[in-house]
Amino acid sequence: MRADQTAGCRFEDELASLIASMQSSRDIGKRYALFDALSNLERRAQCAGAPDSTLRKIAEIRFLTGILREAVRPFPIAPLRTVLRARERVDTMRVSPAEAADLDVL
Repeated sequence: MRADQTAGCRFEDELASLIASMQSSRDIGKRYALFDALSNLERRAQCAGAPDSTLRKIAEIRFLTGILREAVRPFPIAPLRTVLRARERVDTMRVSPAEAADLDVL
């Protein structure tokens, strides 16, 4: 195995461990830290002469991480089914116009 292949494997292993450690994190600080760690990894891989394929992988994942760090909502969203059930409950609690007219007479 050539030296640049060894370096590529080492950086790809580090890339995989970074990604695995941050899967489905909602913490915005951790998402920014992942982007910074990927930028650092990319610089070190370039300095070590990693193969182009490894540099492309790191750059692509860093780019996507940069987009997603802003796009992921930092708070949980209620599932659509829950929202629809709540709306249904509210709708059943409303008084129809005919019933409202009957109440006005009293």
